[in-house]
Amino acid sequence: MQISRRFGFFICAGLLSVAIYGCGGSSTKDTIPSTVSIFYEHSLIFRNHTTFTMGYNGFGQLGDGTLDRRESATPVPGMTGMTKGGVGAEHTMVMNGSNDIHTWGYNLYGQLGSATVSTSYPDAYSSSPVKVTFSDPVTDIAAGGYHSLAIAGGKLYGWGSNGYRQVGNDSSSESKTPAQLSTGHDGEDLTQLTASNVIAGWLHSMALFSNGDVYAWGSNAKGQLAFSTYSSTSSRPRKVTIPEATGRVEQIAALSRASLALEVQRDVQNNITSQTLWGWGYNDSGELGSLIPLRAFSAVPVKVIPTIAVTDGQTFVIKKIVTGINHVLLLMGPRDSVVNDGTWFVQGLGLNFYGQLGNNTTTDTSSLVAVYTALNPEWSAGVSDIAAFGTASFALVNGVWYGWGNNDLGQLGNPVVKDTVAFFETPVTVKFK
Repeated sequence: MQISRRFGFFICAGLLSVAIYGCGGSSTKDTIPSTVSIFYEHSLIFRNHTTFTMGYNGFGQLGDGTLDRRESATPVPGMTGMTKGGVGAEHTMVMNGSNDIHTWGYNLYGQLGSATVSTSYPDAYSSSPVKVTFSDPVTDIAAGGYHSLAIAGGKLYGWGSNGYRQVGNDSSSESKTPAQLSTGHDGEDLTQLTASNVIAGWLHSMALFSNGDVYAWGSNAKGQLAFSTYSSTSSRPRKVTIPEATGRVEQIAALSRASLALEVQRDVQNNITSQTLWGWGYNDSGELGSLIPLRAFSAVPVKVIPTIAVTDGQTFVIKKIVTGINHVLLLMGPRDSVVNDGTWFVQGLGLNFYGQLGNNTTTDTSSLVAVYTALNPEWSAGVSDIAAFGTASFALVNGVWYGWGNNDLGQLGNPVVKDTVAFFETPVTVKFK
C-alpha cells in the first residue's frame, strides 16, 4: 500500500488540522502554487558550518534557488557560519549573531521581512536567501505559521501575518518589515527589559526575558496564551502566570496551539535542584501530558511530566526542548554532564502518527517514551543536539544527523520510494547531497 500522506485521520478534527498537515499541492519549476495546501514539510539542519535544507520546496523554502523538492540534505548557497534557524509553514530563517538575518520562501504576508520581495502572487516568494538588517546584533529568531520573530539588542521584533495579532505590535495589519514590540498588554515598557528567547506557534508567539518572565501574544483560541478568555487574542505581549511555580523559567517552547515552559530551581552554587515542565493550551495528542484530557484544552498551566527532583549530579534532567506541530522531544542527560560525553539521550511524547517519537510505534502517548536505538548501536556515543519540524524529528550523534517520522516529501533527507510507507518509526541516517 502506498502511503504518501497520512493526514486523512486528522480531517475530521477540523480545518486547522487539514491546513497544518496538508492535502496536496505542487509547483512548476518557475511558479509557486496559487493556493497553499502543504505545510511544515521541510527541514533545516547545520553541519560543518553549512546550512542544509530538505523536503518540500514549492515556495522556495529550501533556499537553493529552485522550487524543486529535495530528498537529501542540500546546502543553501552562501549560508555558511549560521548558528540557529527557524522553520515556518513555508518559510525559513537563519542567523549567525551579527546584525543580519537571512530569510527565504513564501512572502505573501511579509514574513520574510524584506521590502525587496513582493507580497503579491505569483511573485510573493524568494527561493534564495534575502538579508534583513537590524540596528543591533540578533541573538534569537523564530518562525511561526506565516509570521516571524527576532531579538536584537535584547529587544523584541515581529513581522508577517497578523490576523490573530501574532506579530504583537498592537495591530491586526500585516507587518512587511520588522516592527519593534515596545509595550506589553498591561502597559509595561518592554524596551526596559532584556529578551533572551522567542518562540512561535501556528498563530501565537512567546518570549522569555532575562528575569525569567514569560510573555505570550496572538491567538488564545485554545488557551495557549494562558488566560481564560478563550477565542480571544492579545495584540501585545501579555505576561504569563504559572500559579504553582516558585522557581525561574529557563526555557520555553511552542506547539501549534499549545505552550511549554521549563521551571528550574537552583541552589546557592547554581546547581539544578529540580525541574518542572509546565504546559497549557490544546492537548491534541498527549503533548501536554495526562493532566489535560486528550482533545481538550486549558489556559491553566499543568505539569506535563512529574517534577524532576535532583538528588545528585547523576540525576537525569532536561537539557533542551524542541517541538513539532503536536509532539515534544526532550534532550536528557545527567545534571552534571556536558555535551558529547556520551550520556545524553532523547525522549518524547505527544503525536506519533508518523512515528515522530522514534519508539518503533505509531501510537500517541501522554507519557515520555525513549527513542528506539537498538538498530543504531552508534548512539552509545550519546546525543549532542535535537531538532523537530512539523511531523519530523532529528538527533545529532557523534557528528551524524539522524531523522525519524514523516518523510513523505523527503524532509528526513531520505528518498521517497513509491509504493512504500513514507515514514520511519526509528532513526535513519540523513543523506547529504
